[in-house]
This record gives sequence, C-alpha cells and structure tokens, in this order.
Amino acid sequence: MLAVGVAEIVIALVCFFGKRQTLALGLVAWMSTNFVVYRLGLWWINWKKPCSCLGNLTDSLHVSPQTADNIMKVLLAYLLVGSYGLLFYQWRANRLGQRQIIQA
Repeated sequence: MLAVGVAEIVIALVCFFGKRQTLALGLVAWMSTNFVVYRLGLWWINWKKPCSCLGNLTDSLHVSPQTADNIMKVLLAYLLVGSYGLLFYQWRANRLGQRQIIQA
C-alpha cells in the first residue's frame, strides 16, 4: 500500500509540475490500468464488498461505502478513458503533422 501511495504522489507531481504532457498522460493511463486490473481481480474472485480505497474518509463525509465505491468506479472510468483518449489524440495529431511535413 505504501508503494502504491508513493507512486500516486509521484504521478501527481509529474502531472502538476512536469513539462511533458505525454509522460503525464502515459503515467495516468498506466496507473488507471493497474486499478482496473485490481478491480477485475476483485470481480474475478467474486468480492461483493465495496472497495475500501478511501479508508475511513467515507465516515467523515457521511457517505455510504457503496456510494463511495460507485463514485470511485466512475472516476476510474474517467481517468482510463480520458488518458487513453488524449494519448490517442496526441498520437494521431503527431502522425498527421509528420505527414504534412513529408508532403511539403
């Protein structure tokens, strides 16, 4: 858990302070893919309880663990689709830009 927490902080720092947008998107895509694999693993073993990824924060916010779990699933889908979508967009824009340079 400590290693994952440190990785999340490092990725957040790269996203906020890094100059390379593709690196930041790639790191978010990589981390969100790992979380999806984790969630699929829980589903595979037929885990029915909500993920406790927020710890005791749900008690402080007066939000049920199931509601927090559903919110986290939506956020995970947003990060996954958004990061891969933007990476694909950048890849396509770079590819089209290279074609225009070659034709010129």
